[in-house]
Amino acid sequence: MASNSYKPELVVLIHGIGSTKWFMWPLARRIERAGYVTRLYTYFTLWGSNRRNGQVFAAELRSLAASGRYARIHVVAHSMGSIVTRCALEEELPVEFGRVVMIGPPNRGSHMARRLEPIYGRISPTLMELKDTPDSFVNQLPGVPEPYEVGVLAASRDRMIEHSNTHVEGQRDHHTVRGMHTASLWTPACAEQVVHFLQTGEFLKDAATGKLPPIQEVEAAR
Repeated sequence: MASNSYKPELVVLIHGIGSTKWFMWPLARRIERAGYVTRLYTYFTLWGSNRRNGQVFAAELRSLAASGRYARIHVVAHSMGSIVTRCALEEELPVEFGRVVMIGPPNRGSHMARRLEPIYGRISPTLMELKDTPDSFVNQLPGVPEPYEVGVLAASRDRMIEHSNTHVEGQRDHHTVRGMHTASLWTPACAEQVVHFLQTGEFLKDAATGKLPPIQEVEAAR
């Protein structure tokens, strides 16, 4: 008999620049198959600052925890959403906060952001914060603070971010999935890796591309 005290684990998905929450929807559906509850978070990506967006995101995570509905709250971020998440990690987060998976993150900057500066420099300050120059905002951020567990997934054919620039100091694990910067989000292999990290704190090194791993921790808690 299921316990009335059972609380599910929540996965909050946050999109990248110039995108919407619906880009994360296919991945969210696959994560739900693993027994999690998902929530698609959206924000204005072109204006303001990643720092401010991170503060607002952290407040949202605190609000979700305060509802008392979830045992743990994880984050899955794509592209610039990963930088917003890193800024959130510098804020006060609830004790229920769990693991983070970053997909295609410009942790050390993006050459495309630098190349687009003549066109979008005055239009999108958040994009300019993602440049791969040593003095850019993203390259001044500290690494992953203790005790957070962050896993990074790079896309094998990412033309927006160099593979080496996806790494962040303090990451728990790093792996590469097939696909391009955005399309990799929609592959079964990406979902499989995300779920495995949320469950175990590490990625599958020899992952099959078509199946999610068996759900043990979530089902055992029901």
